[in-house]
Amino acid sequence: MKYGFFPGCTYQGSAGYKESTEAVSQILHTELVEIEGWNCCGATSYWSLEDLPAVVLPARVMALAEKQDFKEVVNVCNACYSTLRKAKDKLAEDEGLMAQVNEALAEEGLRYTGSTRIRHYMEVLVNDLDPDDIKKHVKVDLEALSVAPYYGCQLNRPWGDLDDRQHPVMMDRLIETLGASVPTDYSAKTLCCGASHVMPYEKNCLPLVKRIVGDALAKGARAISTVCPLCQFNVDASQSGLDLPKIPVLFFTQLLGLAFGLGENDLQLKKLLVPFKKT
Repeated sequence: MKYGFFPGCTYQGSAGYKESTEAVSQILHTELVEIEGWNCCGATSYWSLEDLPAVVLPARVMALAEKQDFKEVVNVCNACYSTLRKAKDKLAEDEGLMAQVNEALAEEGLRYTGSTRIRHYMEVLVNDLDPDDIKKHVKVDLEALSVAPYYGCQLNRPWGDLDDRQHPVMMDRLIETLGASVPTDYSAKTLCCGASHVMPYEKNCLPLVKRIVGDALAKGARAISTVCPLCQFNVDASQSGLDLPKIPVLFFTQLLGLAFGLGENDLQLKKLLVPFKKT
């Protein structure tokens, strides 16, 4: 299966996300073809300004995907996913804004029509692949590993069309497909980690991370798995300021790679600030 891939700005610099995603996608034959000429989507911070350029940025990414004949745009970042979906929805209901955006895009020969579908790679694996097709690649027994799935706050909100808004189970199912276990009633799975506010407002955001980490530890988890670069960094790095035991925070693709028996070159687990011990 071939998908148009929008990596986003933080993909390459994240702790093993790029390497593990590329390795896993190759094994699972989900071909992620990078959209040529992509730009930053503006993330949620720029989107909040409601300026025309804030809409043009994600629209340009989607227009490039359309020009390159991709029916679906897949990414691995909650902020990218949310920003593109918000832009898509806003443009679909505002003809005047659509005309303004296309006037701006026309300067480089682009036009946005709204024909592309926006998806997260985790959701692609859960909904497009048969669990048995994933299981046949599992080479490492993860039965003793309990993993708390941390979705973050933007993947399925406000839409609620992928999963339950408050109690999603997509990643839970993926973790269990790999042979690992999921803690019962992990209540922090959709809480906000503070996102970019963790930089100027660290003291306000630390309690958010403490709830995410503390609940995982209380439920007996040995690791947290997430689907967003900023979520991973915040929950991983902020633990140095918490009076709690440390718990590693892996990308879901690193967890897949562990189950598939991939090595350090593909997983880059050494880049995690809280080390993950395989045994």
